[in-house]
Amino acid sequence: MINVRTNSPALLITLFLSLVLSGCASNGKSGVLAEWVLSPPVDTSSTIYGVGEGMALRGARDDALAVIAGKLETHVTSDVQTETVLTDGQETSKTRNRVRTTTESLKLSEFRTVNNAQAGNRLFVLLSVDRQTLVDSILKDIDRLGREIDARLSDVENSTRVKYLYRLTLARGLITEAIDKVLLVQSAGQDGSLRQGALSRYQSLLAERDRIQQSLNLAVTWDPYTSNVGEELLTMLLELGLRAEVGTPNGNYDGVIAVTGDPSKREIFDEYHVQLKALISLNDNKGSEISSARYDAAASSLTDFDLALKTTNRLVAEEIQERGIWRALNMHKEP
Repeated sequence: MINVRTNSPALLITLFLSLVLSGCASNGKSGVLAEWVLSPPVDTSSTIYGVGEGMALRGARDDALAVIAGKLETHVTSDVQTETVLTDGQETSKTRNRVRTTTESLKLSEFRTVNNAQAGNRLFVLLSVDRQTLVDSILKDIDRLGREIDARLSDVENSTRVKYLYRLTLARGLITEAIDKVLLVQSAGQDGSLRQGALSRYQSLLAERDRIQQSLNLAVTWDPYTSNVGEELLTMLLELGLRAEVGTPNGNYDGVIAVTGDPSKREIFDEYHVQLKALISLNDNKGSEISSARYDAAASSLTDFDLALKTTNRLVAEEIQERGIWRALNMHKEP
């Protein structure tokens, strides 16, 4: 035992701080960061590492998993940007967002805690993920997506071009997700040949969708109650660079977007009220309905019914503009 007697306040403070600091260091809670925090292990052919930081274990763990996912995202985004910028520079940011969403949804549940340490009130963890386990998990997702894509595109061999475009549009989200997953599994497995056949097929499907969309000859028709809605649809098609015109009885079209309206009118006191029920349908060149959507709008006017009807047309047109042409036709729903 050390017996210290002093009347010096400064000496007492110095001794107290020394004891506190030595105690913290012995408990692993000093402000000095561990070597593996400053210099994390290098990824190997079998393992991916990530260091995370947080106030609690869960936060630090999630941060470490995000680091691991981010490594895959960086590799995939770099590869996709190189390919995309050469064809269409406008797609780069969309691709990056898709890849980020895909990496965030990765099932990084099979991980191992390699080390942990505390510095001050911050907790650090070092996690590792087995590459093969991760690859197997992503491959299962790719196979599932492949089955869903095949189901969406079934029975289209002898279909019309408009119907095939409809099915491709339905499957577009699944196709882009599958492409991102294949790129991720190639990055995680460090093997560019993994599911390369599927990747080529899915990329071809997206390219084919774009070709069909750009080559279609479409018409838009409307009745006296929905003229503003029809004109808005025609404008949207033209702005997309599609071949579209006002439909004529003798026209030769791949598809026709028909707009019809059923207005109900009521005069209440000094106001003219109109309730418009509009139907927008996409028909192929055989007259078969491919997809349709219904819209309701109501408006009133102090002047007359015609002005109120124009207002309902404007409301429907604004909703269509907000949703986009294909979504407005319900081409995002199940067939």
